[in-house]
Amino acid sequence: MIQKIWSAGLLMLGLASCGTSSQPVQTDSSIPGFNPNAISVNSIAPDRGLADPHVLIVNDTLYAMCGHDRDWNIVDYCQMDRWELWSSVNLKDWEHQLNILPTQTYIGDLPNCWAGDLATKDGKYYWYFSNRNINTGVMVAPSMQGPWEDALGKPLLPEGLTSTKSYDPEVFEENGEHFIIFGAGQYYIAKLGEDMLSLAEEPQKLMIYNEDGSRKPTGDKPTLFKRGDWYYLSWGFRYSMSKNIRGPYTFKGEFIDGGHGCAFEWKGQWYTMQENHETNAFYRGVQIRPLYFNDDHTVYIPENNFEYPLPGRIYNFEHSTQGWRSEHATAVNRNESANTLFGTSASEGAIIASTPFIHTPIHLCEQVKIVTKNLSGTKSIKLALNGYDDPKRFTRVAPKKVDWDQEEWITAEVKQGDGWQEIIIPLSRFMTRKQHLHQIGLQPVPDQTNADWEIQSVIVE
Repeated sequence: MIQKIWSAGLLMLGLASCGTSSQPVQTDSSIPGFNPNAISVNSIAPDRGLADPHVLIVNDTLYAMCGHDRDWNIVDYCQMDRWELWSSVNLKDWEHQLNILPTQTYIGDLPNCWAGDLATKDGKYYWYFSNRNINTGVMVAPSMQGPWEDALGKPLLPEGLTSTKSYDPEVFEENGEHFIIFGAGQYYIAKLGEDMLSLAEEPQKLMIYNEDGSRKPTGDKPTLFKRGDWYYLSWGFRYSMSKNIRGPYTFKGEFIDGGHGCAFEWKGQWYTMQENHETNAFYRGVQIRPLYFNDDHTVYIPENNFEYPLPGRIYNFEHSTQGWRSEHATAVNRNESANTLFGTSASEGAIIASTPFIHTPIHLCEQVKIVTKNLSGTKSIKLALNGYDDPKRFTRVAPKKVDWDQEEWITAEVKQGDGWQEIIIPLSRFMTRKQHLHQIGLQPVPDQTNADWEIQSVIVE
């Protein structure tokens, strides 16, 4: 048995406050249709840089095709160097199956592996993929394990096909017919041909209206699923509903505050799988959350609608350095057995820093907690927080390179002794703190040269 997974938007359940819990799902029985046995996963592959998850169930296995963010420190746009196929038989444990490189397609050697969607027909499997925000191609394979080949050697949806951009495809199957939806700002829909490699008709506009009848603009990556008689069309953290796949759709408002994703039904429970800002905005993760619906069929939205790990930020180095690097006068190394970062200062004022573009609403948080060892006998540690106030334009207003000499540094006392100690710095101490956090700077041994340091965790909460 093969079941298609309809792409939906993104639902995070129940972060009640800015904290670090690994189980953020609400347990309130007042949630409509609440299932205490529902599964929640913060990251299917921690610190891997996965995004744009789209899934297909084949027999008892769920396959997720995800884009892969190239590295920790991208400072301009999403540079994605491959797609990765992952699988699970229980939603909790995930296995990496294979990679698809852009060189296997007409894209060539470019980091343009943006969002796509999976489909199947007549024993063949199809991967409809974005060439960045330019056009859309299609690959075909005899099984999910491949081999995957570019079916056309050119775009299925070429640039200039319609008034919108021809990328971010969503594929929807109903009664043996497959539809492809694509675009940004204005969505288009077209029936796919019987060969799954062509369009059977000219693309038509998918119209979305507000309750007052005015047109509602959209973002990119249309995502669609059907539950009962209703079609749900979402983009980012907004969604609309219709009883006709071709619309018109009525805008319903807030969906999940997150990125691209999909929805599927597993053992009687609806779920969303979506990207989040696990490390930062350009090195992301993929989470799974239960999906619930109100009595009127609208999507249930929790009171605190945050993607993992927001509104806080957790750096515990359990799987990697999480992108922390040297900014001045020290190397940054990872102790794999202890899950810590360590180094030696080459001069006073040595600085280490997190990745940029953290994009955390720090105005909802209260403190930064640092767990460190005083290996050098230092008396202090220093913390700086670079931020901005306009979250809608963060890629433009956040600096590509922080000048740490211009930042406000807060000093905290470090006790003598070489055991682990917890340093708490209230955010109220910062006089120039912004609304949203861009990057964290840390001087682990600010007053010493040739001094050892070790950090176990840095947590914004």
